[in-house]
Amino acid sequence: MSTTAWAKSPAIVICTGGALSQEAGFAPFDPQRMPPGLSLEDVVTREGFDREPARVHEFYNRRRRELSQVRPGPAHEALAVLDTVRSHEVLVVTRNLDDLHERAGSKAVLHTHGELLQARCMICTKLSERLDDIAADAACPVCGNVGHLRPHIVWVGEEPLRMSTVYEALAHCGLFLAIGAAGGSEPARSFLAAARRAGAHTVEFRRESSGAPVLYDEHIAGPFAESVPAHVKQLIARL
Repeated sequence: MSTTAWAKSPAIVICTGGALSQEAGFAPFDPQRMPPGLSLEDVVTREGFDREPARVHEFYNRRRRELSQVRPGPAHEALAVLDTVRSHEVLVVTRNLDDLHERAGSKAVLHTHGELLQARCMICTKLSERLDDIAADAACPVCGNVGHLRPHIVWVGEEPLRMSTVYEALAHCGLFLAIGAAGGSEPARSFLAAARRAGAHTVEFRRESSGAPVLYDEHIAGPFAESVPAHVKQLIARL
């Protein structure tokens, strides 16, 4: 999906992070749920994958199976309603690897850090949809090479995906929402700066109140299942 294919750039850019998925019941990198003998570094770095590809594949296979049992939360559904009401005016930019936004009904979603339900071939570089388990010796369905599939995950140290499209949208947006995206960390901080340069109104949603410096025009604390639908209702009412 590219904003350049639209008649005009989206008026609303929404940045979502791990806390939103966690509230819906999906937390793939929860340290408390790491398999014995695997650290977070093992599953988010190229070095870890090169050392033990079979174990890293199994880690993501398990997360893929877990994801199939999780449903989008009320916040995901509310953003999808906003997407429907403001058709072609809403862009969701997410660090999350899951498909909860898409399953809720959002149509314009950019995953900057990859997607759990895809694999990438290290030979032909093509992506393929994977709803099933991936073995270390699996063949690429595009080029046929064996043993060169990797999770479609942006490893630590790699460049996030589709960033030029994101910044193009931010340069023209009028409203920027950050939901569970740790506003003081990257890339949310840079997204915020770009939205502010564009003159956008900025709103941050947090599950709990924070004593962090005021970076946004508005801060809304509370469960996303309550705060996001309420805010979306307000936005729709202003139309």
